Amino acid sequence: MQIDEKGEIKYALDTHIQTDRENGILKISQTKYVENLLKEFDMHESTPRDTPSLLTDITEKDTPKTKEEKEKAEKYPIRNVIGRLWWLVLISRPDLNCAVHKCAIWQNKPSEKLWKSLMTILRYLKHTKHFGIIFTRPKNSFDTTQNFLLKCFSDASFASEPGSKSRVGYFYFVLNCLVSWTSHHSTRVMSSSTEAECHALVHVGKENIWMREFLSKLNYFSEIFPLVIYQDNKSAITLSSGGTFHKRSKHFGIEFDMFREYVSLKEIFLFHKHTDDLPADMLTKSLPPVQR
Repeated sequence: MQIDEKGEIKYALDTHIQTDRENGILKISQTKYVENLLKEFDMHESTPRDTPSLLTDITEKDTPKTKEEKEKAEKYPIRNVIGRLWWLVLISRPDLNCAVHKCAIWQNKPSEKLWKSLMTILRYLKHTKHFGIIFTRPKNSFDTTQNFLLKCFSDASFASEPGSKSRVGYFYFVLNCLVSWTSHHSTRVMSSSTEAECHALVHVGKENIWMREFLSKLNYFSEIFPLVIYQDNKSAITLSSGGTFHKRSKHFGIEFDMFREYVSLKEIFLFHKHTDDLPADMLTKSLPPVQR
């Protein structure tokens, strides 16, 4: 098999790759993919929207009840749209994660409201088709006194999902570059907002274990650096940092004990950040457009 050198990669798997080696900048985006997606579902001439957030969350009340309503809903290519949107979420559009996941959990119960919610996301994509992720190379040496090599923003939304589940999400950064993100609902019902936030931190801790192991195999860092997590719940920070459990928190479980151990070993540090300044807020709830 012959391998030819074709120069720098610029387009692969429906993804644009723009490289500026001199300034240490790399951007990945999926503009062409979005344009084809909009044309496929006849949304290329729709009115753009400032946010992917659903107008109101989908509930069991919105699912079809009569045979006619079910047959009408089944005609919508809902699973097709969700699958196409997931490709964007996984590659270059973490801003869609919460909205797409909120729709995906209802894909086995198609409804007209679910279809309208997906079209809302497509209208947002029309407005933001050039968006992508930018990776920057640190200039000279990375200043660890002003920056953190490993950084995360974590958040949770208490009892906001079907069945009173909570939604958790985080952004994980390496050298100030976004490399990992998620938005999903909890596997069980939480009894308080603090428990939901602690549950989100447990997921961050697991991601950090994998990321540190991955980076160590690359021999990227000469030493192991701690992860810094920004959170908006002071009670969760207190409990994580050795605070005493009480009757409302004594059931948090062994996974949270594991996370507390990482904090005690100074592998993880937590800092409070106001909700309005927490990027992960977009991963846990439907946010309104910015008021100008």
